[in-house]
Amino acid sequence: MHFFPAGNAPCEFAGAKLLLPGVTSANVGQLAIDLIISTLHLPCVGQLETSCLLPCAGIGAFDHLSQRVSLSLELFECPVAQGPPVFVLQQRAPAARGCQRKYAEELARWISEAVFAEVVLIASLDANLRQDRQIAGQQINYVSSGSAAAVCQELGWEQLEGGLMAALGQQQSLLPPWTLIEAFQHRSITYTCVLAFAAEGNNAPDAMRVADAVNQYLHLLIQQQPQPNGKHHASKGVMSLPPPWLAPLSWKYVYGPASSRGFY
Repeated sequence: MHFFPAGNAPCEFAGAKLLLPGVTSANVGQLAIDLIISTLHLPCVGQLETSCLLPCAGIGAFDHLSQRVSLSLELFECPVAQGPPVFVLQQRAPAARGCQRKYAEELARWISEAVFAEVVLIASLDANLRQDRQIAGQQINYVSSGSAAAVCQELGWEQLEGGLMAALGQQQSLLPPWTLIEAFQHRSITYTCVLAFAAEGNNAPDAMRVADAVNQYLHLLIQQQPQPNGKHHASKGVMSLPPPWLAPLSWKYVYGPASSRGFY
Protein backbone atom coordinates (compact mmCIF):
# COMPACT_ATOMS: atom_id res chain seq x y z
CA MET A 1 0.00 0.00 0.00
CA HIS A 2 1.37 3.38 -1.02
CA PHE A 3 0.27 6.91 -0.12
CA PHE A 4 0.32 9.63 -2.77
CA PRO A 5 -0.11 13.18 -1.40
CA ALA A 6 -2.36 15.55 -3.30
CA GLY A 7 0.10 18.46 -2.95
CA ASN A 8 3.80 19.02 -2.63
CA ALA A 9 3.83 19.32 1.17
CA PRO A 10 4.16 16.00 3.06
CA CYS A 11 1.47 14.99 5.55
CA GLU A 12 2.43 14.66 9.20
CA PHE A 13 0.67 11.55 10.53
CA ALA A 14 2.67 10.88 13.69
CA GLY A 15 0.50 11.31 16.79
CA ALA A 16 -2.68 12.00 14.81
CA LYS A 17 -5.90 9.97 14.86
CA LEU A 18 -7.30 8.15 11.86
CA LEU A 19 -11.04 7.75 11.22
CA LEU A 20 -12.07 5.14 8.65
CA PRO A 21 -15.07 3.00 7.65
CA GLY A 22 -15.51 -0.73 7.51
CA VAL A 23 -17.42 -1.81 4.38
CA THR A 24 -20.13 -3.81 6.11
CA SER A 25 -23.88 -4.40 6.12
CA ALA A 26 -25.87 -1.27 5.16
CA ASN A 27 -22.64 0.70 4.51
CA VAL A 28 -23.31 2.95 7.50
CA GLY A 29 -19.60 3.59 8.05
CA GLN A 30 -19.07 4.95 4.54
CA LEU A 31 -22.22 7.08 4.74
CA ALA A 32 -21.18 8.57 8.08
CA ILE A 33 -17.75 9.41 6.65
CA ASP A 34 -19.49 11.11 3.72
CA LEU A 35 -21.49 13.29 6.12
CA ILE A 36 -18.40 14.31 8.09
CA ILE A 37 -16.41 15.23 4.97
CA SER A 38 -19.33 17.11 3.41
CA THR A 39 -20.33 19.04 6.54
CA LEU A 40 -16.79 20.09 7.46
CA HIS A 41 -15.68 20.71 3.85
CA LEU A 42 -12.58 18.65 4.48
CA PRO A 43 -9.77 18.94 1.93
CA CYS A 44 -8.46 15.82 0.25
CA VAL A 45 -4.75 15.47 1.07
CA GLY A 46 -4.01 12.35 -0.94
CA GLN A 47 -4.92 8.82 -1.87
CA LEU A 48 -3.83 5.33 -0.97
CA GLU A 49 -3.18 2.80 -3.68
CA THR A 50 -3.53 -0.94 -3.22
CA SER A 51 -4.13 -3.89 -5.50
CA CYS A 52 -6.55 -5.34 -2.93
CA LEU A 53 -9.45 -3.01 -3.76
CA LEU A 54 -11.49 -3.03 -6.94
CA PRO A 55 -10.73 -0.02 -9.16
CA CYS A 56 -13.11 2.89 -8.80
CA ALA A 57 -13.28 6.38 -10.32
CA GLY A 58 -16.22 8.76 -10.45
CA ILE A 59 -17.33 12.36 -10.46
CA GLY A 60 -16.68 14.62 -7.48
CA ALA A 61 -18.63 13.37 -4.47
CA PHE A 62 -18.80 16.67 -2.57
CA ASP A 63 -19.87 20.23 -3.36
CA HIS A 64 -16.50 21.67 -2.34
CA LEU A 65 -14.64 19.07 -4.42
CA SER A 66 -17.06 18.75 -7.33
CA GLN A 67 -14.31 19.20 -9.94
CA ARG A 68 -12.18 16.42 -8.46
CA VAL A 69 -12.31 12.75 -9.46
CA SER A 70 -13.29 10.45 -6.57
CA LEU A 71 -11.13 7.33 -6.21
CA SER A 72 -11.19 4.07 -4.27
CA LEU A 73 -9.31 5.14 -1.16
CA GLU A 74 -8.96 8.85 -0.35
CA LEU A 75 -7.55 10.63 2.69
CA PHE A 76 -8.93 13.89 4.10
CA GLU A 77 -7.63 16.12 6.88
CA CYS A 78 -9.72 17.58 9.71
CA PRO A 79 -8.07 20.22 11.94
CA VAL A 80 -9.16 20.16 15.58
CA ALA A 81 -9.06 22.84 18.26
CA GLN A 82 -6.19 21.25 20.17
CA GLY A 83 -3.53 18.76 19.22
CA PRO A 84 -2.76 16.97 15.94
CA PRO A 85 -5.44 16.80 13.25
CA VAL A 86 -7.78 13.90 12.62
CA PHE A 87 -7.30 12.23 9.25
CA VAL A 88 -10.40 10.77 7.62
CA LEU A 89 -10.12 7.86 5.19
CA GLN A 90 -12.98 7.14 2.80
CA GLN A 91 -13.17 3.74 1.09
CA ARG A 92 -15.43 3.71 -1.96
CA ALA A 93 -14.63 0.28 -3.41
CA PRO A 94 -14.87 -3.17 -1.82
CA ALA A 95 -11.96 -5.53 -1.53
CA ALA A 96 -11.44 -7.92 -4.41
CA ARG A 97 -12.48 -11.52 -3.88
CA GLY A 98 -10.12 -13.25 -1.48
CA CYS A 99 -8.29 -10.03 -0.59
CA GLN A 100 -10.09 -8.87 2.58
CA ARG A 101 -7.42 -10.14 4.96
CA LYS A 102 -4.55 -8.97 2.76
CA TYR A 103 -6.10 -5.50 2.54
CA ALA A 104 -6.49 -5.35 6.33
CA GLU A 105 -2.86 -6.38 6.80
CA GLU A 106 -1.62 -3.80 4.29
CA LEU A 107 -3.68 -1.04 5.88
CA ALA A 108 -2.53 -1.96 9.38
CA ARG A 109 1.09 -1.94 8.24
CA TRP A 110 0.70 1.55 6.72
CA ILE A 111 -1.02 2.83 9.89
CA SER A 112 1.75 1.40 12.04
CA GLU A 113 4.52 2.88 9.87
CA ALA A 114 2.76 6.27 9.86
CA VAL A 115 2.68 6.16 13.70
CA PHE A 116 -0.96 7.15 14.13
CA ALA A 117 -1.88 7.53 17.80
CA GLU A 118 -5.31 5.87 17.48
CA VAL A 119 -7.61 4.44 14.85
CA VAL A 120 -11.39 4.96 15.03
CA LEU A 121 -13.19 2.41 12.87
CA ILE A 122 -16.88 2.83 11.99
CA ALA A 123 -18.87 -0.25 11.01
CA SER A 124 -22.42 -1.55 11.09
CA LEU A 125 -23.86 -4.88 12.18
CA ASP A 126 -26.98 -6.59 10.86
CA ALA A 127 -29.93 -5.48 12.99
CA ASN A 128 -31.20 -9.08 12.98
CA LEU A 129 -28.32 -10.01 15.28
CA ARG A 130 -29.69 -7.94 18.16
CA GLN A 131 -30.83 -9.58 21.36
CA ASP A 132 -34.04 -8.50 23.09
CA ARG A 133 -32.41 -5.91 25.34
CA GLN A 134 -30.62 -4.36 22.33
CA ILE A 135 -33.77 -3.62 20.34
CA ALA A 136 -34.37 -0.33 22.18
CA GLY A 137 -31.78 2.37 22.79
CA GLN A 138 -29.22 4.20 20.68
CA GLN A 139 -27.91 1.05 18.93
CA ILE A 140 -24.27 2.11 19.38
CA ASN A 141 -21.80 -0.50 20.59
CA TYR A 142 -18.04 -0.47 20.73
CA VAL A 143 -14.95 -2.64 20.78
CA SER A 144 -11.73 -0.98 21.87
CA SER A 145 -8.19 -1.41 23.08
CA GLY A 146 -6.28 0.62 25.62
CA SER A 147 -7.93 3.30 27.74
CA ALA A 148 -10.52 4.29 25.12
CA ALA A 149 -13.13 2.04 26.75
CA ALA A 150 -13.55 4.51 29.62
CA VAL A 151 -14.42 7.33 27.19
CA CYS A 152 -16.91 5.10 25.35
CA GLN A 153 -18.62 4.21 28.61
CA GLU A 154 -18.88 7.88 29.58
CA LEU A 155 -20.69 8.50 26.30
CA GLY A 156 -23.22 5.81 27.19
CA TRP A 157 -22.14 3.29 24.57
CA GLU A 158 -22.54 -0.41 25.21
CA GLN A 159 -19.55 -2.70 24.87
CA LEU A 160 -20.28 -5.43 22.35
CA GLU A 161 -21.00 -8.59 24.29
CA GLY A 162 -18.11 -11.01 24.34
CA GLY A 163 -20.25 -13.95 23.23
CA LEU A 164 -21.65 -12.10 20.22
CA MET A 165 -18.25 -10.72 19.30
CA ALA A 166 -16.66 -14.18 19.48
CA ALA A 167 -19.45 -15.70 17.36
CA LEU A 168 -19.25 -12.98 14.71
CA GLY A 169 -15.47 -13.05 14.71
CA GLN A 170 -15.61 -16.77 13.98
CA GLN A 171 -18.51 -16.77 11.49
CA GLN A 172 -17.36 -13.66 9.61
CA SER A 173 -13.61 -13.94 10.16
CA LEU A 174 -12.85 -13.02 6.54
CA LEU A 175 -15.13 -9.96 6.51
CA PRO A 176 -14.72 -6.46 7.94
CA PRO A 177 -14.66 -5.16 10.57
CA TRP A 178 -13.20 -8.37 12.02
CA THR A 179 -10.33 -8.61 9.52
CA LEU A 180 -9.36 -5.02 10.36
CA ILE A 181 -9.65 -5.53 14.13
CA GLU A 182 -7.51 -8.67 13.92
CA ALA A 183 -4.86 -6.81 11.90
CA PHE A 184 -4.86 -3.88 14.36
CA GLN A 185 -4.44 -6.25 17.29
CA HIS A 186 -1.60 -8.09 15.55
CA ARG A 187 0.35 -4.83 15.17
CA SER A 188 -0.62 -3.51 18.64
CA ILE A 189 -2.47 -0.52 17.14
CA THR A 190 -4.68 1.39 19.56
CA TYR A 191 -8.19 1.30 18.12
CA THR A 192 -11.83 2.00 18.88
CA CYS A 193 -14.46 0.34 16.71
CA VAL A 194 -17.85 2.10 16.73
CA LEU A 195 -20.52 -0.45 15.82
CA ALA A 196 -24.12 0.39 14.92
CA PHE A 197 -26.94 -2.08 14.40
CA ALA A 198 -28.68 -1.29 11.10
CA ALA A 199 -30.92 -2.87 8.48
CA GLU A 200 -30.50 -2.46 4.73
CA GLY A 201 -32.62 0.35 3.29
CA ASN A 202 -32.55 4.12 3.67
CA ASN A 203 -29.58 4.32 6.02
CA ALA A 204 -29.21 8.12 6.10
CA PRO A 205 -30.70 8.24 9.66
CA ASP A 206 -28.27 5.52 10.79
CA ALA A 207 -25.38 7.46 9.26
CA MET A 208 -26.40 10.63 11.11
CA ARG A 209 -26.67 8.72 14.37
CA VAL A 210 -23.20 7.26 13.94
CA ALA A 211 -21.74 10.60 12.81
CA ASP A 212 -23.18 12.17 15.97
CA ALA A 213 -21.52 9.46 18.06
CA VAL A 214 -18.16 9.89 16.34
CA ASN A 215 -18.39 13.66 16.77
CA GLN A 216 -18.95 13.16 20.50
CA TYR A 217 -15.85 10.97 20.65
CA LEU A 218 -13.50 13.04 18.47
CA HIS A 219 -14.99 16.55 18.91
CA LEU A 220 -14.85 17.26 15.19
CA LEU A 221 -17.43 20.02 15.11
CA ILE A 222 -19.54 22.20 17.41
CA GLN A 223 -23.30 21.84 17.16
CA GLN A 224 -24.49 24.54 14.79
CA GLN A 225 -27.55 26.69 15.35
CA PRO A 226 -30.56 25.40 13.40
CA GLN A 227 -31.71 27.37 10.38
CA PRO A 228 -35.15 29.04 10.67
CA ASN A 229 -36.70 26.29 8.55
CA GLY A 230 -34.86 23.60 10.53
CA LYS A 231 -32.77 22.54 7.55
CA HIS A 232 -29.27 23.03 6.28
CA HIS A 233 -28.56 24.77 3.01
CA ALA A 234 -27.77 22.08 0.46
CA SER A 235 -27.27 21.93 -3.29
CA LYS A 236 -30.43 21.81 -5.34
CA GLY A 237 -31.78 18.29 -5.46
CA VAL A 238 -29.69 17.00 -2.55
CA MET A 239 -31.64 15.68 0.44
CA SER A 240 -31.90 18.09 3.38
CA LEU A 241 -30.82 16.76 6.76
CA PRO A 242 -31.27 18.07 10.32
CA PRO A 243 -28.40 20.28 11.55
CA PRO A 244 -25.52 20.05 11.76
CA TRP A 245 -25.22 17.50 8.96
CA LEU A 246 -25.03 18.38 5.28
CA ALA A 247 -25.67 15.66 2.70
CA PRO A 248 -22.94 15.33 0.06
CA LEU A 249 -23.48 15.85 -3.64
CA SER A 250 -23.10 12.11 -4.25
CA TRP A 251 -26.39 11.47 -2.38
CA LYS A 252 -28.39 13.50 -4.90
CA TYR A 253 -29.60 10.52 -6.94
CA VAL A 254 -29.59 7.80 -4.29
CA TYR A 255 -33.24 7.01 -4.98
CA GLY A 256 -33.43 8.37 -8.51
CA PRO A 257 -35.49 11.37 -9.66
CA ALA A 258 -38.75 12.16 -7.89
CA SER A 259 -41.89 10.59 -9.41
CA SER A 260 -44.23 12.87 -11.29
CA ARG A 261 -47.21 13.89 -9.16
CA GLY A 262 -49.35 13.33 -12.25
CA PHE A 263 -49.10 9.60 -11.59
CA TYR A 264 -51.25 10.03 -8.50
